[in-house]
Amino acid sequence: MSALPVNPAELLAAMASGDQRALDALYRAWSPRVRVFARLQLSGSGLDVHAVADEVTVDVFHDIWRAPMRYDGRVAFATWLLTLARNKAIDQLRRHGKRVAREVPLDSDSEEQQEQAEYDPGPQVARESLQRRHAVLKCLLRLRNPMQRESLTLWALDDLSVADIAHIQQAPEGTVKTRLFHGRINLRQCIQRWFAQEGGRHG
Repeated sequence: MSALPVNPAELLAAMASGDQRALDALYRAWSPRVRVFARLQLSGSGLDVHAVADEVTVDVFHDIWRAPMRYDGRVAFATWLLTLARNKAIDQLRRHGKRVAREVPLDSDSEEQQEQAEYDPGPQVARESLQRRHAVLKCLLRLRNPMQRESLTLWALDDLSVADIAHIQQAPEGTVKTRLFHGRINLRQCIQRWFAQEGGRHG
């Protein structure tokens, strides 16, 4: 039995030939990112976020299996994949009668400005890295501005460029930069408080 390729485009080509193993390999490699992204998209909706995010993930890969060659390589695979996930999450919100969240104006006096923090990866021991990732996820869930939350998720957890995020959000790059700028400030404050609280518990 021949070894499967690891490049997403090659896996998609194999899927187009009916190779179920290629779908399994693509799912194992990419479904965790889709699931986390979908959970953050659905945060605050009042739905069972974990169950609906799982449904979004299955729907995304089902659509890919049905038409794997829809990916034309004009954007990075991660950008294309998370665009599909974003659209599926929005579909779920509408299907359940939930209003798709709108961006809170930047001059809004919302509580999010006291709730958030910045992901600043660096050389750390494994435990500290896991703690930081946990803190980032917690603080992203608290971020009340949905477009800031989405921008930061794509930037911090998926390591996408401003151009890729702009493609997914169908927004100008300048708008994405503004969302990231304000989101980082909010996120930094939240993470600092999170670590202060955790340090107080374990001190």
